[in-house]
Amino acid sequence: MPSLSTLPLEILEHIAALVTQDASIAALLPLQLTCRHFYNALGIHSNAHLFADLFADRFDVSAATRRLGPLAVKSSALAFQLVEYCNAVRAIRTGDVHAPGILDTFWTAFVMLIEDDSKNRRTLNDAGLPDFVDRFVRERLYENHICNWPVENAVNSLALWLLWLTTSQERLQAESPEQRAQLIRLILPYVLMPVRYSATFAPYVHFSLPLPRHPPQAPHTVPTLHGAYPRYRFDTSTLDLYGIPSIPVAVPLASVPAKLVYISRLEMHAISIPPHLPLTRQHAIQLGRTAVGPTHEDVHELNALKISKPGDPTVPSDTMTSEALSTKWDNDWNRLTDCTSLFRAVSLKRSHYTPGTLAGLWQGRMLVRHLPPLPLSPLADICTKVPHNAAHALLLQTPEMPPGFSEDTLQVMFDYVFMRLREYHCMDVAPHTPVPAGNASPSDRKYNAWFPAASTYHEHDDHLTVSYVDGAKTETHVYRAYRPDGPSMHDEGECRGCQYRGTSEIVLRSDDARYLGQLDEMIRDTPLLDGEEDIADDDDDDDDAVMMDGDADMVDVDMAGVDDGDGELVVKRRCDGIMDIVFVGETDTRHGQAWHPYRFYGRVREWDGLIALARIPDNPELGARVFMGYVVGGTTLVGNWRIMEHPNEPVTFEGAWVMSKRAE
Repeated sequence: MPSLSTLPLEILEHIAALVTQDASIAALLPLQLTCRHFYNALGIHSNAHLFADLFADRFDVSAATRRLGPLAVKSSALAFQLVEYCNAVRAIRTGDVHAPGILDTFWTAFVMLIEDDSKNRRTLNDAGLPDFVDRFVRERLYENHICNWPVENAVNSLALWLLWLTTSQERLQAESPEQRAQLIRLILPYVLMPVRYSATFAPYVHFSLPLPRHPPQAPHTVPTLHGAYPRYRFDTSTLDLYGIPSIPVAVPLASVPAKLVYISRLEMHAISIPPHLPLTRQHAIQLGRTAVGPTHEDVHELNALKISKPGDPTVPSDTMTSEALSTKWDNDWNRLTDCTSLFRAVSLKRSHYTPGTLAGLWQGRMLVRHLPPLPLSPLADICTKVPHNAAHALLLQTPEMPPGFSEDTLQVMFDYVFMRLREYHCMDVAPHTPVPAGNASPSDRKYNAWFPAASTYHEHDDHLTVSYVDGAKTETHVYRAYRPDGPSMHDEGECRGCQYRGTSEIVLRSDDARYLGQLDEMIRDTPLLDGEEDIADDDDDDDDAVMMDGDADMVDVDMAGVDDGDGELVVKRRCDGIMDIVFVGETDTRHGQAWHPYRFYGRVREWDGLIALARIPDNPELGARVFMGYVVGGTTLVGNWRIMEHPNEPVTFEGAWVMSKRAE
């Protein structure tokens, strides 16, 4: 007589797929408990392939393949992650924002959203994540507060990121004015208080990272009632992902999503237009108004673009190509996994900035100090020439958060930013070398976007020449213009790195990394000779980085000879020949007529992709500023600005800003 135990495995797997098609994988349990044969045939360890298929049906896979390599898409790895994701979804469905495991739930949801190609977000939305995290922020963000200030810990940082990642135009429109105002009050400290909440993964004063183990002088900080300034972050965690244990990950910055959430709520109110403004620039000229100032047309342009770019429901993409939706978060992910220590170099340098991203037209908002409020006045930012901000200084004199803390506490208001940038690369071709980093130490209190003082910038024939005086001679460095549709600037035959290796392929083997780690241990215990410089710390933790690190588009992982055991993982990436990336630009004429004309120059910090942009006004009364921030999600710049010179002010005022790239 036929028995169920004689059913072919393929049929059992098909039955299992049907059972779980519209239900949780927990629906498999009754089938597994039918008999020992079913239990063994459908077990997660004995049939990882089945659970890998279930994962691929429910969740997105392409990001894990790009970022972690083929190790992450083995059947056993996907089966492991299926359990992790299902546990997180189950926890979210309970709606219990006080559950003891909420930190793990938030980490998992965060990973799911920055791996999203459409399936992950749909699953989390169906589970109720948007309402879940909204409740947490409103009920628990100030838990364990310090002097009434919310803390910057992993659970709060992740909550703010999830709040932003689940923000959509539909949810913004559904919020009542009272709910919107409450949310702004809750997150405002993260936006306005960089002295308490880090704005960068490493202070702006450092351009070359990691730091040496034994620097000639210790990093300089100023003690304040709100903590040491600038802030050095040591907030790291470890994640078990796709069966890879204890992946070191930096805790995401809380200030970045806070700024995006803040701007997104403010943008729900259109900027009002004072009736006395001329209708257009031509109308202003006819009225004899030739001074800088906005028109109705300029304000309509401000209202037409949402700077914060809230997430919209995703549509399925070709997830196994470089066009997958999740690729826009690859640099953000690389930043978290690579920037876990200021003193350790990563084994495989990965992209933290995609070449060409900043080239084009950008529009944004920035918080500036005001004397009296001057809505929509192009002279509002002239107050920044005042070196001392009394409200900011007063706030630094008490550790307590003032009652009713708001923008008025710091006397700030919004101004508007436009810039058009061009991007230039220093290629690894003789005799070219990058411009050395300028001095940005707190002692000189001058910040010049990591360029030497008094540098000049000359654009000519698709090249940029940067010149500066070094002692008695003038140094020049040549960069090539980046053209997104042009031929590659990398020439394997001329690239010094490729010539040294004999190939454009950069290969890292896990066994090599272990050997280098052991060698570094020996070097660490050897006294340095006179005149020798210390090197960055490469400890054994980098073995894990090699084992886990694949790169986005430019990394291929060779799994030949690697099984589920302890085989050697070979990681490869293609050399792009880029040694340094700099920017120059200006305000378009029409935007300069409304909001003042400016010039811009800046560069990228390779270690974490931090952007520094100096903004120099045509009118010196407006004051020069430097903007520091990160590209978030591939299209939005988020950070803080400060004036370039601030003598006798150890802790200077910093204002938040957010910019988005304009489609043209």
